[in-house]
Amino acid sequence: MRCDFLISSERSGSNLITKIIDAHSQYCGPTSPHLLRIFYPVMSKYGNLQEDANWNRFISDILEMFNLKIGVWEVNFNKTELLNITNRSLASVVKYIYNKEAKHHLKTHAFIKEVNTFNLAPYINENFENAKYIWLVRDPRDMALSWVNSPIHRGDVVRAANIWKKNQEHTISLFKQLTKTNKIILVKYEALTEDQEQSILNICDFLSINFEAEMLSFHKNNMSVKNASKTDNWKNLNKAILKNNSKKYKAKLTKEQIQYIEFVCNEEMSFLGYEKDFELLSEKAFNSLHDVFVKQERHEKPAYNLIPEEEKLKREAWYSKYLEIQNV
Repeated sequence: MRCDFLISSERSGSNLITKIIDAHSQYCGPTSPHLLRIFYPVMSKYGNLQEDANWNRFISDILEMFNLKIGVWEVNFNKTELLNITNRSLASVVKYIYNKEAKHHLKTHAFIKEVNTFNLAPYINENFENAKYIWLVRDPRDMALSWVNSPIHRGDVVRAANIWKKNQEHTISLFKQLTKTNKIILVKYEALTEDQEQSILNICDFLSINFEAEMLSFHKNNMSVKNASKTDNWKNLNKAILKNNSKKYKAKLTKEQIQYIEFVCNEEMSFLGYEKDFELLSEKAFNSLHDVFVKQERHEKPAYNLIPEEEKLKREAWYSKYLEIQNV
């Protein structure tokens, strides 16, 4: 089974593009349990996986993290079947998990959404044969607005702008390495929402698959409908692509917020062709603005209290286990 990967900042349409690709008859793109992102940095802490005790501990942790995911999958796993995976490695477990879900849907390829995929690229290239990357990017000002409005994302424009910059800075480097190998394609959120059919045609051509009309009606897919009800952040998954969903920041962000984002993201915006609305701030003016905004950043947003208790408890359990694993 071939696995291809998404590179994207959060609040940039990552779930949208995953579900579009999932609507193809060959591709399975389930909501991500983020197993590579969670476990890759800490694998050395588990020691030699050929030793049964270490393998058992690793499998226990990865199974628990999988079961704490917010999204809906059709298949489940038990510890015994995962322990019986012959090639004892993180990549083998991830492949097994995605392959089982893909087979359930009678599909032969997996599309895997991760966070900070650029950090995983060397491992992916070594362990996932012929893997390709779709780099989805959104205007950082609209991404920041979406971040500010998200009840579950901590922080506001300061956190959003700096995450966007870091993500694109690293991905630009990867893009330059891979662009001549036909292993990576850049897709802009704005193009995906404004000219969806042409954008999807470009993606299909890149993946060497035929375009299927069902990809335009991904929101009618049973799995999209199920997942849309799981969290406020996925509520649009059972709706058609939202056209005219760009440049909303112009009416919703202040001039100072826009200037802040444009200063932080200046170089990456230029590389990606996003025009700035204002003349770039001086270093002194930016520093003054930064001091003000940092004090205003919200760790927890009032809207978080409106999230269903079941979801909050699951998110808290997920985060608790995540911290435990990072300190294995």
